[in-house]
Amino acid sequence: MKKVVLIGVPHHNNLGDHAITIAERKYIEDNFKEYQYYEISEETLERCIDRVKKYICDDDILFFHGGGNLGDEYLYIEEGRRKVVQLFPNNTIIFFPQTMHFSNTEKGEKELEKSRQIYSKHKKLLIIARENVSYQTMKKEFPNNKIIQTPDIVTYLDESDKEESIREGVLIILRNDIEANLSNEQIDNINSIAEKYFSKVEISDTARGEGITEKHRKSKIQEMLDKYKNSQLVITDRLHGMIFAAITSTPCIALGNYNHKIKACSEVLEHLGYIQYVDNIDEIEEKIEYLLSTKFEKYNNDFSITQFEQISKEVFESEN
Repeated sequence: MKKVVLIGVPHHNNLGDHAITIAERKYIEDNFKEYQYYEISEETLERCIDRVKKYICDDDILFFHGGGNLGDEYLYIEEGRRKVVQLFPNNTIIFFPQTMHFSNTEKGEKELEKSRQIYSKHKKLLIIARENVSYQTMKKEFPNNKIIQTPDIVTYLDESDKEESIREGVLIILRNDIEANLSNEQIDNINSIAEKYFSKVEISDTARGEGITEKHRKSKIQEMLDKYKNSQLVITDRLHGMIFAAITSTPCIALGNYNHKIKACSEVLEHLGYIQYVDNIDEIEEKIEYLLSTKFEKYNNDFSITQFEQISKEVFESEN
């Protein structure tokens, strides 16, 4: 039986990445039913990929876990991706939807050139951008590769309850890592505004605590999605903080971060009126009043499913 291998699956504590994995697996199982599904984790890739090589045939398909790690910020992931591309020159390889960000530094330019040289030599590599900024950059930097654009793959999921649940309060989800962009003063300001409009203010994050294994992946994601479904509003500077709001039909104010990731991905969700992007926290109060006073249609993932049809089309056309 032919195999599909999803490579680079995380075991860390970022729920956004685990939601990506769930969506990736669902997409594969929906569209590649005749293939046997396997995973290789991000943590074990380096030490196991050479041993796994002998079990992979040329007609097997390799998917690489998507997200925001195509670049030099999480270099060990980029290096693992390069190694896979070099080890399997005859396989169809697909990078699930990515944001691309190589830093504008000597190191960033050097690493970009390494990736460019390696990826350009692979004739069956499909690179997917999850927003237009990355799409345009990928087309420029990887002119010899096939590039397409889709939304972030978590939009493939629909977690919106058919019956309207009772919602109470605001859920604030802000970063506390290397991508954090808000000062303590700005965070205090956001909390003060929230307390003005809501008696219940819950502060959380989509990346905290211990790492998450496959066994607990779905339950941890569901626990967070339930928080969304019970909230009137979410304020977040995390990309998947925004996307979790989208797929649960939860009104959301999304704050910009240090790169283009959230703003560009929010443009893909513009048709969802309950997702509101702001560049400045001074806009938050106005957006709260708008979102609390407006009724919106529930989430429908048809737009996403249609976009993802491009992937299987590209794969099966290349095989014929």
